[in-house]
Amino acid sequence: MKLINIMLFIIVISLFINMDLDEGKLRLFLEDQYVPEAKLLRASTYAYPDNVTIYLTADNLLAAYALATLDSPYASEVLSSIHNYGVKGDMLHEVLIGIDIPDEFKSASYEEIGVVHSEKFNCSITIRRELRNGSIIIDWYEYADLLVYRALDALLWGSRPYAEELFIKLMSMWDGYGFRDRAFEEKHVYDTYKLALTIYLYRALEAAGSQIIYKYNDIIHKCRKIIGLMQRNDGGIVTDYIVVDERITPAGDANTETTSIVVLALYSSYPEIIGRKCKTFYNIFHIGLISLIICFSLILLILLHKLTKSS
Repeated sequence: MKLINIMLFIIVISLFINMDLDEGKLRLFLEDQYVPEAKLLRASTYAYPDNVTIYLTADNLLAAYALATLDSPYASEVLSSIHNYGVKGDMLHEVLIGIDIPDEFKSASYEEIGVVHSEKFNCSITIRRELRNGSIIIDWYEYADLLVYRALDALLWGSRPYAEELFIKLMSMWDGYGFRDRAFEEKHVYDTYKLALTIYLYRALEAAGSQIIYKYNDIIHKCRKIIGLMQRNDGGIVTDYIVVDERITPAGDANTETTSIVVLALYSSYPEIIGRKCKTFYNIFHIGLISLIICFSLILLILLHKLTKSS
């Protein structure tokens, strides 16, 4: 049994080394997106309108923690700026830093809260925040990213079996190149960040003590490999990709959100933190349950003893 555990450990470690990613360039890309006048990061490099837009969430919320993971001095400035706007999350993406999210997913809208002129980028940049105050997303289980967010939230509440169920559902969407979910059917391109989210959930479940994840190691390895193909020379991770004649090709721009999610999924300790929290919760629950059963059994024994004496 010990030999099997050692072999599984070696396999898991091998998935997360030799990433074909340049960690230093990931940091440089995020830092290059920094807008000094706002002390926040713009969303993308050339794709309009994101190249002239700052999103407090999810972009800068995740970027702050990604920059901290990469030991960037910009991390504290970005986080402080977000807090100055009174933003703590968007009821979705903060689960990636271990914060509980609502039980229902809602559609998003965006609120404009300011404009700054950037000398660095020589343009005016609009600051927006994401609000998830729309209609309830009933078919959330048909979207790969929402499956991951719900599974991570389940782990925060100590429900590893439910998280594993959602992970298996996620794996059923894999087609050999990416996740063919409802979003893919609508736009016919694959989302890079969903690969990173899958690795994130894998790591969290592994830390929670899950064994069912290991049968999907080949998929995790492929996710890692494709992410490596998506890194541009400037370090950013391209948001989408397509497959033509079985060849994976980047499509679109690199952006702050996707790059930040990749950093958190591959380099941060947050997946393990969430997984260990679930494991602790799970252990405490079972200890409490066993203690309750023992106490109940003792009470029954005492009552039976008293009934026996009285008769």
